[in-house]
Amino acid sequence: MYDNGLTSFALHSEDATEGPTLEALNDEVVKIGEAAPVNSEDLDPETAARRYLDQMIVSPEVPTITADGAGPGTEYRTIGTETMPLTETTVVKFAQYRQHIPIYGSLVTIELDETNSMLAMNSALGNPDGVDAVATVSPAGAQEVIADDAGQDALPLAEPPRLYFYYDNSDSGATWRLAYIAKDVEQHRSPKQDNQGDTLPQLFDYVVDANSGALIAKLPRTQSVSWTLDEQESTDGLGHNRQIRAERDQNGNKRLVDPIRRVKTYDFKFGRIETQLGSLPGSEPITNPPEPWDPAAVSAHANAQEVADYLINTLRRDGLDNRGAPFVSSINCTSVREPDSDQWHNAAWFRNQMVYGQRRVNGELCSYAVAKDVVAHEITHGLTSNTARLEYQGESGALNESYSDIFGIIIANSHEPNVDNWDWEMGEELNETGIPLRDLSDPTLRGQPAHMDDFVVTAADNGGVHKNSGIHNKAAFNLITARDGGAHVFTPAESGALFYLALINNLSRTSGFSDSRRAVELAGKSLFRREEQEPRDTKISAIGGAFDAVGIIR
Repeated sequence: MYDNGLTSFALHSEDATEGPTLEALNDEVVKIGEAAPVNSEDLDPETAARRYLDQMIVSPEVPTITADGAGPGTEYRTIGTETMPLTETTVVKFAQYRQHIPIYGSLVTIELDETNSMLAMNSALGNPDGVDAVATVSPAGAQEVIADDAGQDALPLAEPPRLYFYYDNSDSGATWRLAYIAKDVEQHRSPKQDNQGDTLPQLFDYVVDANSGALIAKLPRTQSVSWTLDEQESTDGLGHNRQIRAERDQNGNKRLVDPIRRVKTYDFKFGRIETQLGSLPGSEPITNPPEPWDPAAVSAHANAQEVADYLINTLRRDGLDNRGAPFVSSINCTSVREPDSDQWHNAAWFRNQMVYGQRRVNGELCSYAVAKDVVAHEITHGLTSNTARLEYQGESGALNESYSDIFGIIIANSHEPNVDNWDWEMGEELNETGIPLRDLSDPTLRGQPAHMDDFVVTAADNGGVHKNSGIHNKAAFNLITARDGGAHVFTPAESGALFYLALINNLSRTSGFSDSRRAVELAGKSLFRREEQEPRDTKISAIGGAFDAVGIIR
């Protein structure tokens, strides 16, 4: 059983058994203590959510939030408020602190309806009893430990190490520790020292014991990948005609910049990704006077545009950060591992952009940007980094990979309204055999488990993140294809909305498969709350059935 040290609890007003508890809390929160009654509509969302949270702390109906359940010296600090156009709700998130120190992976989510009444709550809380909150190692000392492992080139750190209560679930025994965590530390690996995997400078969150100075963990963060609008049809790397948006100046010069979705595509000109990082993404977006566009560039640009369009049109999200950040891609990247080659068998989301290598297929270079599902997969890693920031190891890492696979498949098939006609294979375009990387309809065809009974415990691949993702992928396939009376239960847009809302609202760094099930169920209860009871109950039941079928229980 996956253990992240956190106790989870959830409530939703649309649930027959949980609804009365939330209704009582809503009634109680209009008057706290001797204060005059308030109308929740007159409060801002953060204040309303704080009042609900304060009420839950003293309510025996919410055991994980109560002062006794969370432990002495516990407080909750706001980490964000966001409106959800898909559900017409507002989500306020809190992190749990103990003695002014954050508890790693903790999360309390309170979802409010249009009147600021509490619609749902979800929590994942820790109780690091017995751990001294006073560090004996200084931040500078922790930085030295990090530099000893990552190399002096990693300095200066992007952010100084910060204290957390961290649940160490290593082979030496599961326990809470006081630890420094430094985010997104670059570690440049030498090809001579490591002849496996890609050679991007790896990003890690470093975890250092704040009392012993021991390096507890390295948590992987690199997931492997005066102008006017001009719209035109161009040929991509698979020989398909694609509609792309670019910019054109008064002299007819064009460049691969989509001003509507802020998509920018660069040519790295076969530069070595490890030694020329400072030159990313490239000198300037690709221009083409008077030659036609490079087909690889058309693939990268058109596929990024489709991801950006899906986010805004279906999920109503403005970019990966929801604030309009650009989608940047670099094609024609290579590696020092193959110094005499123009091939690099990789694509990755790295440093807030896409980087694409290429391989030879039938004697011709084929960019990894040609596979729309792979592009959407990698860009979804950027969405995860901006929201749940799921760890990239163990069960959390498998969940991270699975969410990227899910949106890779959904976006790649978004042109097809009938899911019976969907292509469930990932990355079959990337080699001349046509063999895919994964198959969501039957993960066992590509050597992945499809049920929790077959979960693989391994030290390889960051704890089997690409292996075990098949279990959650199969649950997603079950959900998307679920039927009732011969008809599909969910539209493709509803399936995408369910996994999107689950990811951004109710998952955190150490969430596992069970947390995802609970998060998708909560998303469904909010998304379908205004429907008639029979279709709503059918949809919620179908969500549970999809996860039950692969052994993912609440």
